[in-house]
Amino acid sequence: MRGVRRSKADAEQTRLKILEAAEVLFAEHGIARTTLEQIARAAGVTRGAFYWHFKDKTDVLSALYERTTAPQLALIREASEQADLTDPLAFLECSGTRFLSVFAADRCQQRMHRIMSNAAMSEETAAWLAQANAELWRVFQRLLARAGEAGQLTDELTPDEVAVSLMVMFNGLLNEWLRSDRAFPLDTLGAKLLHHHIASLRRQPACAEGGPTP
Repeated sequence: MRGVRRSKADAEQTRLKILEAAEVLFAEHGIARTTLEQIARAAGVTRGAFYWHFKDKTDVLSALYERTTAPQLALIREASEQADLTDPLAFLECSGTRFLSVFAADRCQQRMHRIMSNAAMSEETAAWLAQANAELWRVFQRLLARAGEAGQLTDELTPDEVAVSLMVMFNGLLNEWLRSDRAFPLDTLGAKLLHHHIASLRRQPACAEGGPTP
């Protein structure tokens, strides 16, 4: 029994080495320019060991996503489905602020963002990326649909248009922060910008009739 446990532990350690090596290589060189041979060599394993755990680069990419990004997204999705969520926009702001703080301190998530940006340029991973983005899109749509039902959103934009604006904002923040070699405080400035953006999306209460004019 001890030998079986040892074998399972060794297999898991090998899998982890492959993922860590692939994460670094994908982030530095892009998915298309990284070969399976390079991943195996960087991980210190044989090609056979690689194929024991993964069938191709897309399989590795999916495992990296499940390890870094999917857990946070799952937590947000589960919370967004709670029946007692009375302020979807406040929840979205809180979740977004927490995500920016975690991202700013987590090199694995930063590399994963670079990898996913590169994935769009690779035919072999474009379909996978579309699926991953669709999952994030559904979470935004669900939250913003609830915000619309609660009468929180301005009439100037539909929930889907608001979702687009948030996707653009988050991607723009992360891309510029990484491109500029972390030239600004992503956690604090990002939270401030997100707060102002969310505030601009809220429906403003109507002025009381007969009240003071501005």
